Amino acid sequence: MAVVSPAAYLRVYEPLAAFPPADRVRWQRYAASGPPSRRAGARRERVVALVAAVRPSLDVADESAFVQWADGLMFVCPWSTQLRVWQAAMEFRGLMPERVAEAFLPRRLVDPAETELDRWKARRPEIKVHVQTCTWMVPPTWFVLFDPAERALVTGDSADRSMVYRTTMSLARRRVGRAVEAMETLRAANTDAPAIEGVAELARWLGSFHPQSRVELDYDGLVDLLDDDMLRRDTSVEDIVEAVSALRRGRTDLAVEAYERVLIRWRPLQSRESAS
Repeated sequence: MAVVSPAAYLRVYEPLAAFPPADRVRWQRYAASGPPSRRAGARRERVVALVAAVRPSLDVADESAFVQWADGLMFVCPWSTQLRVWQAAMEFRGLMPERVAEAFLPRRLVDPAETELDRWKARRPEIKVHVQTCTWMVPPTWFVLFDPAERALVTGDSADRSMVYRTTMSLARRRVGRAVEAMETLRAANTDAPAIEGVAELARWLGSFHPQSRVELDYDGLVDLLDDDMLRRDTSVEDIVEAVSALRRGRTDLAVEAYERVLIRWRPLQSRESAS
């Protein structure tokens, strides 16, 4: 069995009406066939991506989606695994020294993938990726999109054990917009704030989707690294809400304290990545 790193996911589910007619028919048939659960689907998708990375090419053989129903409407989050595998390969080679990159993803694999990615974008310039992934931690910027009341926590020995936040696109955009405005106060004051670009990029990403979409933060595999008490005491969303509020009041000191609490909470998990 393939071993995958524990990861968190940020997903956007668009209403069925947001997709082209052919895709609507495809996703309706897919939903009727009984798609996998959120947890099972996430693991299957990670395995598919991992297999693509170790094959003679970066081609993906399985493309699926997550499906939600809300207020009688169907919402779809396509995996877009092929696109994400190609993009991840490009990013990996861009971040690593050439010798290291060549050992893991040689150019004989990446160059054809880059060509195919360019062709795909030329044929479908409107295409977008509905899923962001992060291994071993949740990026602090993701918490900006949610309110503590939107948490759904399942603890115990159940196979459904999970930590998920869900909200509407309108609320997510409003919150990230306030965060961008608050971060701009730091930029105006010439304060070093690496989170500024991350929040702005998140706002741009959300802006590409249908306004009636739904946004989901899923801790997924990370819950296996945290016991029930740690999950219950996770106040990352509360801390980020406090940080943004403090920035809007001009209390940079309180904002830094709240943001540091989030970093300290996730640092032990993040450190496991280099130890694994």
